[in-house]
Amino acid sequence: MKVNIHFEGVNHEFAVKDDHAAVFDLKAQVQKKLGFLVTNQRLFIDGSTMLNDYKTLLSYGIVGDTTLSLRYKILVHVQPNQGGISKEYELFVHDYNTVANLKQMLNFEYGIDIRSIELKMGNDNLEDSRKIWGSDIKPGCHLHMI
Repeated sequence: MKVNIHFEGVNHEFAVKDDHAAVFDLKAQVQKKLGFLVTNQRLFIDGSTMLNDYKTLLSYGIVGDTTLSLRYKILVHVQPNQGGISKEYELFVHDYNTVANLKQMLNFEYGIDIRSIELKMGNDNLEDSRKIWGSDIKPGCHLHMI
């Protein structure tokens, strides 16, 4: 059966040999073809239902020519506070998210007040309007929050 993974505005085609293949098996193919570690991937059907690695594709009603969306993991580090404690936040994002979307995710998922924070990659400030993929924010990327 053929399954499409939507990423970077393109549907990437994958051939799944077994009707009882697990989601993990498909993620392994994505890792080989697109280079994203299985642990850095989240696959979604209908844009909102996250697929469990150990369930079968068939259990989600996935049949030939189904299109899934791919989100990938990035890490956001917070500089150590006065006590020397730093934090790290994990986000799963779409390639089309903007930096402003990342800030909103930090607020929604972790309760961070985003009105006064900046996100940086290396020494570069990331503008809110920039798309993350265009800013070279790739799977497994580490950002810094100031």
